[in-house]
Amino acid sequence: MSATPGRKPPVSLVDAMGGTRGMIDSAIPTVAFIAVNAEAGLTAGIAFAIATAIALVVLRVVRREPVQQAFSGLFAVGFAAFVASRTHSAEGFFLPGIAKNAVFAVIGLVSLLVRRPLAGYVMAGMDARYAGWRDHVDLRRAAGWATLVWIVVFGLRFAVQGVLYLAGEAGWLAAANLVLGLPLFGLAILATFAIVRRLAPRRPVTQASDPDPDPDPATATATAVEGT
Repeated sequence: MSATPGRKPPVSLVDAMGGTRGMIDSAIPTVAFIAVNAEAGLTAGIAFAIATAIALVVLRVVRREPVQQAFSGLFAVGFAAFVASRTHSAEGFFLPGIAKNAVFAVIGLVSLLVRRPLAGYVMAGMDARYAGWRDHVDLRRAAGWATLVWIVVFGLRFAVQGVLYLAGEAGWLAAANLVLGLPLFGLAILATFAIVRRLAPRRPVTQASDPDPDPDPATATATAVEGT
């Protein structure tokens, strides 16, 4: 997708999340915690996870690479480690992530109910061609379906990990955290791209393309299903 003069080039969803390197870096401290906790206990696991996150920040600084993702990861690991230390359990390390997924799922659902699917704003922020998504029926359908995909992702993570947390299954919780992390994220990315390419036009949108700027989401969803 080439950029045109005077228009900000589109940003891929992967790049917005910090790139492939950023997503991998965010998972490394968790893997370190899982491995060390299993062998040496909770305290050692917490210490090693924090040390790993700090090392990733230092590595990026030395290489003069963007450090925002690494610092965000360090903060997330530090908070997870704090919760684990307060709950005196390995399961506590995953509690902030479980809560975050619940919040994201609820926010996404609310955005659909109020007819402002969050994926539409993300699309517009990454590609100026989608700036008028609310004034185009195809883009609204794409935004609604894409938002639904991410609601399912966050809801599935919350449900599975929440059950394992309540059951005190630290090992299975760690496994679920990895399986429902990057692999599920990758599938959601592919699904989002497929939806946008299928339903959204590859041209700048205008208000004239759709006289009804805010249809009933149920009607739009039904129409989208019929058109697939």
